[in-house]
Amino acid sequence: MRLWIDLERTLVWLLWLGWAAYWFVAARHSAANQRIESWRTGFSYRILLLFGIVLLAFSRRPRTSAGYHLWSSTALTLTAGLFLIAIGLGFAVWARRHLGKYWSGRITLKVDHRLIQSGPYGWVRHPIYSGLLLALLGTVITIGTLQACIGVAIIFVAVVRKMALEEQWMAAQFGNEYENYRRRVNALIPRR
Repeated sequence: MRLWIDLERTLVWLLWLGWAAYWFVAARHSAANQRIESWRTGFSYRILLLFGIVLLAFSRRPRTSAGYHLWSSTALTLTAGLFLIAIGLGFAVWARRHLGKYWSGRITLKVDHRLIQSGPYGWVRHPIYSGLLLALLGTVITIGTLQACIGVAIIFVAVVRKMALEEQWMAAQFGNEYENYRRRVNALIPRR
């Protein structure tokens, strides 16, 4: 079991590092900005995001049974966690690729911005966030500590804050088209 736990930790890190590398490279292929969030607006969600990431990144399952964890590390929990991470990151990458030149890590409107409603954006309005939150859930399952759960909860609050700001911008930019889209498609979890 010890070997499996070490392999699992390595796989978790490799999945997240692979995603981060792709994200960094893909960020170069973005359209010019027409409007960009202010420093204050970005700070309102980024400070929470950073705090949650630090809690999660430095939260690891204790190597001995004497350390505190919320559930036992079993082949099932480790496999389930890795599966959720892979599916979540894959979904986020698909959404990022589908969004193409309109993607940005900050809240922006691009020159000649258009509302994407196809592909993963036909399932949920914020598929990148949906995928990343699913991957974070998988990460928490593999770690199994209270600190990891708190970190992901804080990241979730940051995502909800950023989503609300993005929704305001999109509604202002696209008016009725966005309102119809919002009525038809859920924000994070697909409708049945």
